[in-house]
This record gives sequence, C-alpha cells and structure tokens, in this order.
Amino acid sequence: MILNKKMRNENPNLKLLSISVIYSLSTIFMWTLSKNDESASLGYLFMLVIIWAILTIVTGIIIWKDKIKIKNWNILILIFCTPVPFIFFLSATSKEQVRGPWEYNKNNRRIREITYENRKEYSSSVDKTSEEYPIPANDKYHLDSIVYYGENSKIIETKHFK
Repeated sequence: MILNKKMRNENPNLKLLSISVIYSLSTIFMWTLSKNDESASLGYLFMLVIIWAILTIVTGIIIWKDKIKIKNWNILILIFCTPVPFIFFLSATSKEQVRGPWEYNKNNRRIREITYENRKEYSSSVDKTSEEYPIPANDKYHLDSIVYYGENSKIIETKHFK
C-alpha cells in the first residue's frame, strides 16, 4: 500500500522502471521458452509481440497521465521499456543464419546437409539405414565435411573429418 502511494504520487519514474523490468523479464522468459521448445517457438514469439504491444501502450499512458518530462535518466528507462535492447542484443549475438537443413539417404546412411551463408556442412548418421528403415534409430550424426564458398558460389575450401 505504501509503495502504491509512492508510485502514484511521488515518483512516476518508478512506474517506468517497473515496466522496464517487466519488459526485460518477460522478453527473457519468452525467448528462453522459444529456444527450449522450437516446435512452439512461433507461438511464444507471437505472445512476446503481444506483451510488447500491451506494455508499450501502458508506458504511453503512464507518460501521458503522469506528465513525465523526458530527461536523460528517463530516456534510459524509456529505452528499456521497448524491445530495442532485446533487438540490439539479438543482432549483436546472433550466429550465422541457417538457410536450410536437408536430409537424404546415401550409402546406407542418413546424410544431413545444413546450408549457411558461406558454407555447407555434411553430416552422416551414426546408425545405418535401409529401405525398410529409412530413418536412423537415433538422431546422432557426425560431421563429415564442410565446404566453404566464396563469391559467385565458387568453392574456396573443403575440409574433411573422420
């Protein structure tokens, strides 16, 4: 009750700080869920966008209702009330984008070909395959080779592994 009065009367920045903490925690939580369960990741990211929209509207209402003047400290808090830090973090830490995995059977093995921007990785299944059992019993693969491409899709280098 005392905190509620303080938030209402004395320090509107505390409201913005609370929203920025909620923004950050919900973003981290939803992003972690989407990484752990890739089959439902699109649903989690859709929910994350909805949470962002709701919190952005709430932030706008708080700024308008409490007539918060934007100062240096407020700008920093306000930035953390948006998806900007998350997008910046994501772009700074993102790995090379996978263009597509492709799997096929060859020589009684399941071959997994993963295409990146400038390379392709070829892995073969540990378990053997057959016409009767075209999918290996377990999902274990070992890396066979990496083919690096340069400009105009010319092969620069091929590394083979045993």
